[in-house]
Amino acid sequence: MQTEIGRGRFLALLTKDSYEYVTRIRGTIAVGIVAVNAHDELLLVEQPRVPLGKHVIEIPAGLVGDHDRSEAWQVAAARELLEETGHQAERFELLTGGPTSAGLTDEQVLLVRAIGVKHVGEVTGDGHEQITLHRVKLAEVGAFLAKRFAAGTPIDAKVYAALYFISANGGR
Repeated sequence: MQTEIGRGRFLALLTKDSYEYVTRIRGTIAVGIVAVNAHDELLLVEQPRVPLGKHVIEIPAGLVGDHDRSEAWQVAAARELLEETGHQAERFELLTGGPTSAGLTDEQVLLVRAIGVKHVGEVTGDGHEQITLHRVKLAEVGAFLAKRFAAGTPIDAKVYAALYFISANGGR
């Protein structure tokens, strides 16, 4: 039997058969967006992450249905790409999906490719986010990530998954 043992504004702490885990209160599905623009630049974001106490390099991402539970993943992907990068895509392609941290949470992420990416405005975030956009040439992504990692900046593992799918798609 599952029992709630704590609750905040966004997360609940649950226990089941003596195992503790967290769940998001408003949606357990996220989208992570693999976005390469017409200049062969991978769009990466950097933002502070309180649990780590550091800025983290990530692909653009966000929750599906955290405001409207009926929201489609494509709508969430378009919203997050625009908010976090100031870019839009002609369409999105579902690449894969899976758990973000299966021993900690029931959250899962859908990794999607943005197709026809173009710059349309500024990074706005959701009003509370402090986001820095990095447009990194595909040929320079490895060096960029290695330099940032060596300097102590955590790199989200979804970035490396994104690079796999870019490579598997002939560099796009």
